[in-house]
Amino acid sequence: MTTNHLTAEQRARATLFLEGQGGGYGGQVDVTPADPWNGSGRYGWVGGTGTTAHIVPPTGTVAILLTQVAMENPTPTPLMRDFWRRVAERSSRAGAVTES
Repeated sequence: MTTNHLTAEQRARATLFLEGQGGGYGGQVDVTPADPWNGSGRYGWVGGTGTTAHIVPPTGTVAILLTQVAMENPTPTPLMRDFWRRVAERSSRAGAVTES
């Protein structure tokens, strides 16, 4: 469900929509670390109405952002990118504390 099932060619044709991700049966799956928040095992979905939800099993992170600001194009909004960046920073700090 959370494994990439797209071929390299399919991913190349959909780069604008995927940004380092592939498609699993349960949503988008991170394949390439294109941004600081992309990571091994992370999967979820970005909705065109300004919603995003991702799960990162290796860190136990669940992140959900609900807005009522529709996306104007397939590129995630600056708000979404800032949200993902902060979630990644927070979960990496929590992991460092846990592993110590």
